[in-house]
Amino acid sequence: MKTFEKNYIAKGKQVADMQIVKISCRVQDILDNAHEYNGEDWITFEVSKLQNPDKFGNTHTVYVNKLVEAPSEVSEPKKKISSKASKSAKTSQKAKPADDNPDLPF
Repeated sequence: MKTFEKNYIAKGKQVADMQIVKISCRVQDILDNAHEYNGEDWITFEVSKLQNPDKFGNTHTVYVNKLVEAPSEVSEPKKKISSKASKSAKTSQKAKPADDNPDLPF
């Protein structure tokens, strides 16, 4: 299964009274996330508004989305257990002390 992984590369501030966001980004971060398309180098990034400004007054964040292969977790379907069976299983586990089991090596 493939998922998107966000790599945050910059932050920015909205310019007062304008629909402009000023972004400052390290050149190395841009070069590290560049990709080739039709023989040319490109950078594709997304700008997102923060819910609240950070301690430096930044109102936006910049990130690069990369499609990565997520580790596949094979999980068995969970069986529904009635609440009575669940309670009895918990009490039976609590009632059995560890020293009563002769198969334990300690």
